[in-house]
Amino acid sequence: MWARIENGTVTEITDIDPTGRFHPSIQWVACSTDTRPGWHYDGEQCLPPPPELLEDLAVRKRAEIDQVRDTAFAAGLPYEIAGEPDVVQTRPQDQINLLGLSAKAQRLIAAGDSEATLTFRGLSNVNRELTAEEMDALALAALAHIESIYQRSWMLKDAITTAVEQNTRDDLKGITWKSFNNRMLHE
Repeated sequence: MWARIENGTVTEITDIDPTGRFHPSIQWVACSTDTRPGWHYDGEQCLPPPPELLEDLAVRKRAEIDQVRDTAFAAGLPYEIAGEPDVVQTRPQDQINLLGLSAKAQRLIAAGDSEATLTFRGLSNVNRELTAEEMDALALAALAHIESIYQRSWMLKDAITTAVEQNTRDDLKGITWKSFNNRMLHE
């Protein structure tokens, strides 16, 4: 095996002898079969890069969790709205609207006007009229969905903190959105 070296880093590997096949300014060195791009060349041999610092890995893992959490919010909650399948949007800007709709519906219910209608528009962009009770149920379901997403992200971030405190790199590497099932969220 041969590795092409640029600035002390392996950029390419090949099992075909590069001798005489490339411009002399391109540096190729013999290397072991396990050498990979990204490894370092110390002038004599190709070496794997040092492991990522534990705290850097933790920062990266937290950012991954935040990204998946935000994607889950953007996906919304599939929900039957006025008898039609739709999606209740649950992005941060939607959360404020849901709180307001729930408060308005609860005021109507408290005033004895639970059959009053409120307009709701889901992902399909169709206005649908819901009774105050239906609106409150929709808003509470969406808010519970949002809370479960936050709970999952917090649990994962707590696991990241624990892995760093216990210096367990393999545990830290294994923490992903899918690494915790719903059962674990309620333990």
